[in-house]
Amino acid sequence: MLKVLALDTSTARGSVAVLEGREVKAELRLHSPRTHSTLLLNSIDFLLDRLGWNLGDLGLVASGIGPGSFTGIRIGISTALGISQTCSIPFAGINGLDAVAHQVEYLSGQIGVLLDAHRSQVYYAEYIREGGRIRRSKKANLVNVSDLESCFAGRHLYIAGDLDASGVLAKNNTAPSDWPRPVAVDLFLASTVGRLAQVRKRLWRTGDYIVAEPVYIRPPDALRSKNRKR
Repeated sequence: MLKVLALDTSTARGSVAVLEGREVKAELRLHSPRTHSTLLLNSIDFLLDRLGWNLGDLGLVASGIGPGSFTGIRIGISTALGISQTCSIPFAGINGLDAVAHQVEYLSGQIGVLLDAHRSQVYYAEYIREGGRIRRSKKANLVNVSDLESCFAGRHLYIAGDLDASGVLAKNNTAPSDWPRPVAVDLFLASTVGRLAQVRKRLWRTGDYIVAEPVYIRPPDALRSKNRKR
């Protein structure tokens, strides 16, 4: 059975999970605004030690690649790539919006997924279930929270993700028949990242010079400041 190390540090909800196949054998999660760099390696060591495993037992390492915090995304990817190359095992990068959508793939119809982007904005994408699988039907964008009501209006849409980032659902949903309909998901994404990575073998990367493309959506602040000065 494939042993997988999965991690996600894209947001303040940092998590590390160790899986054997689809079964989560151990997991650590921490909701913290602090950088995950001070805790990530210790968390990995702790989980493996508790299971009596070592890095050499792993057959895959997977990381969330965003969207989210610029620094958090880099920490997760660089740690996973380092383990992948050191242990000569495949690496897989998983989009956080896809990970949320994967949790609700049992639903039929349109599914909107949002994650808090702060600054009164959300990262938002839409998905649809077809042929027993879920696929993205609308690419990820940065959306103002104030625009969500018009985005959802009149649509039979399930909404999953960081619902606290949107006051629209709480204000409009007064009965079970109301649309859009919120769906509860787990926003500590490491375990879902690990499961989805096993399904998407086309994303596996191996070799001495593996690269991963982060999903930022919002440009890093340093780049935005540089562009303003031009």
